[in-house]
Amino acid sequence: MSESVLSRTKRFLQVGPYALWAVMNLCIILVLSYQRDPMIAFHYFVAFFGFGSLAIWFFGFKLFPQYLEKEGKMDIDLTGRAVLWLIFFCLGLAAHQFLPPLLDVDLDLVDTKVPGTVRVAIWIMMVVMGMIVIASMHVTNIYHQKQVERIGQQADRAQAELTLLKTQISPHFLFNTLNNIYGLAYLGDERAAKMISKLSVIMRYLLDDCERPKVPLVKEKELLEDYLSLQQLKHEGTRNVDFYHAGVNHTHSITPMVLINFVENCFKHSDLETNPEGWINISMEVDKDELRFRTENTIRKEVSKVVGDRRGIGLTNALKLLEANYPDRHEVEIEKTEQEYKLEITVKL
Repeated sequence: MSESVLSRTKRFLQVGPYALWAVMNLCIILVLSYQRDPMIAFHYFVAFFGFGSLAIWFFGFKLFPQYLEKEGKMDIDLTGRAVLWLIFFCLGLAAHQFLPPLLDVDLDLVDTKVPGTVRVAIWIMMVVMGMIVIASMHVTNIYHQKQVERIGQQADRAQAELTLLKTQISPHFLFNTLNNIYGLAYLGDERAAKMISKLSVIMRYLLDDCERPKVPLVKEKELLEDYLSLQQLKHEGTRNVDFYHAGVNHTHSITPMVLINFVENCFKHSDLETNPEGWINISMEVDKDELRFRTENTIRKEVSKVVGDRRGIGLTNALKLLEANYPDRHEVEIEKTEQEYKLEITVKL
């Protein structure tokens, strides 16, 4: 819809002012033809409208654009066009002096007497005003085009950054998962086969859905459930992982892969393998159009000193992706103690 409006506006600006100029002058010619002598109307058509339009057109479409292109640097071609414009201008001046005798028209005998010098001054003012208008249109059009190009380049850069973030996030997630599977396969653990099956489901989601700018929030919830299943297979016997969700339905959508790295970060820094009492709590709640996503986990002692000060590539990119897709529409709160790490995200979907 907006592109159609812009296209119509552009076409109007290309044609509208010139059509208005022609209609205005033709109306004057018709009025002169009706109220005065047709020869007077013809004189106006040639001397005012004809040579005036020619001088304005040549300046606006031949001389001034090249002047802008060459940034005011005079060369033979630009000088030649300037001389040619001057010839057209002088012909317009001469038409006021020599055309009335050729047409056998005495302009001084009409009811409203306008001295010849005044008519010439009006014509010069008309031409100068026309050149100013058309020059302004050219400058405005160039400025508009540069603004459109700048906005387009900014949009392209933003899209490229988003694409880069997504391509960084997915391999990072897959790399960690494959490392886990490799460890189990190396030990001949039968859980490796189950993890590969779960991973194939996740990869199908990555290939089929993650190219879209938005996915149903339900699918993102299912991704988290599949990932938690993978981790449950890795940490066999662990029961201290809880995932609570409420209010999630197919009417809500979200940027794909924007939450998974926060969950992965829980397992990366948790002490599930070393602490029987270690735990991870994840919750996803939607109230109207607001998503509240929380992760809480116990952390290892060697991690507790640095986890709040240094972020890995997965967490960093996840925060960047969140900022890029939901500017001014999300909040992130992180709380760290020596034993626990808490993260809460609020997103307006």
